Amino acid sequence: MTPDAAPNILLTGPPRSGTTLTCHLLNKLPNSVALHEPMAPPELKGLEPAALAEAISQFAAAQRARILTTGRATSKALNGAVPSNPRTDADENGQRKSAINGMEITVSNVSSPEFSLFIKHPAFFTAALPVLTRYFSCFALVRNPLAILLSWRTAGMQVSQGRLPAAEQVDATLANALNAAQDVLERQFILLDYCFSQYHRFLPGRTIKYEDIIASGGKALSPINPAARDLDEPLRSRNLLGIDTDPAAREVGERLLERNSPCWAYYEKSDVEALLRQGRSDTPPV
Repeated sequence: MTPDAAPNILLTGPPRSGTTLTCHLLNKLPNSVALHEPMAPPELKGLEPAALAEAISQFAAAQRARILTTGRATSKALNGAVPSNPRTDADENGQRKSAINGMEITVSNVSSPEFSLFIKHPAFFTAALPVLTRYFSCFALVRNPLAILLSWRTAGMQVSQGRLPAAEQVDATLANALNAAQDVLERQFILLDYCFSQYHRFLPGRTIKYEDIIASGGKALSPINPAARDLDEPLRSRNLLGIDTDPAAREVGERLLERNSPCWAYYEKSDVEALLRQGRSDTPPV
């Protein structure tokens, strides 16, 4: 079985950029299996490039065999499937909790051993792109940077504190920059800039916007899997969620607009300004 006949494709993107939704949609396609953060990045720490690529390839091969023989695969899951969103809606304190309740999915859409296998890790794969792009086909999902930042603030994840351990274990320069920043929002800006810089440098022409996925009902994923052209899912953007609920949204947006960030290679400042205009008119500046 040649790599072209049975591709292993790696997916990444900033946390909360639509990577899990992408896996959810890819799993709706025939002979297409997308795994949501199935590996343990700490176990891959310190591997030389060839050894890292081999470890991922061996993991993919093991998952392929398991899918074909048992109809199951390793993946973060909600009730045996990859959900469209791995976090719950905000609680009374404005925080979201994990909706994940298992590490195995049931696979029922594979009829050929030459199926496409997608593996998604946002933080780890983003930092490891200099190595991974030498060995694998890689794509990144991106999203309006203000929507990302506001989602981080309530996500109940380590990125909510401006840390990304799985990326920091790969990139000491990133870890040092975060250690030197005392302000949570400044650390989040560093992470946002880092992610978009990595995609701009290592994945030219291989990024897909969350907004395009939503607007197309999933069809925008066709560069990743051509069968996505047949998707027509009723999707709704969540970009305004933080604008409407976070009293600091305007301040975060204004600080973002002042930055010379790599995210502007993908989004116009007018995209951020539009979100701020569309939000509640009574959202006070902080």
